[in-house]
Amino acid sequence: MALNAHPWHELKQSSLHGTGVFAARHIPAGTYIMEYEGKRISAQAADEMEPSDPNDPYHTFFFSLTNGKIIDGGNGGNDSRFINHSCEPNCEGHENAQGTRVYIVALRNIDEGEELLYDYALTIDDEITATLKSQYACLCGAESCRGTMLALPDAEASEDADIEKVSSDECEKKQAKRLRKLKKRMRKLEKKIDRLIDLLDDPKR
Repeated sequence: MALNAHPWHELKQSSLHGTGVFAARHIPAGTYIMEYEGKRISAQAADEMEPSDPNDPYHTFFFSLTNGKIIDGGNGGNDSRFINHSCEPNCEGHENAQGTRVYIVALRNIDEGEELLYDYALTIDDEITATLKSQYACLCGAESCRGTMLALPDAEASEDADIEKVSSDECEKKQAKRLRKLKKRMRKLEKKIDRLIDLLDDPKR
């Protein structure tokens, strides 16, 4: 039987971005779904290349290897180049021992019809500014979405988490304050009801 007689995936329109890759059947966790294919180029050549889509210049088909080379999925690539980004991915890229090839692997069980997603974690040599983040904006909509496809420095990611925690703490404090006020009003109301009951039991009072 041919290796690709029953492929794990199919291409369909994505609600996140353009064409997406979807599970054609149930994919068990740990499955090597496909190889990320494309021409090997240098990092310098990748920097000098014109965008594959001028109308969407920040969308990329590049996949960085630890050996310093870049896989250009837009040149001789396969369907893997259409896998969209998510901050809560169900797939990830695994390099071989030589750092020359990359395979897309299922991080968990993936249901039939579910879109395949991995975290691009794009690295940029320039300072990561708010403008740069917006240029590489993330559309995944996950609860843990960091708002960008860029890989943020650990300190910045930690700061974002701290801000979220502070916001959560402030919300809990406000809710606790409202609850205390409500309990106080309830106690006053209970006292008034008790006095009213006493008057009804003893009209002479």
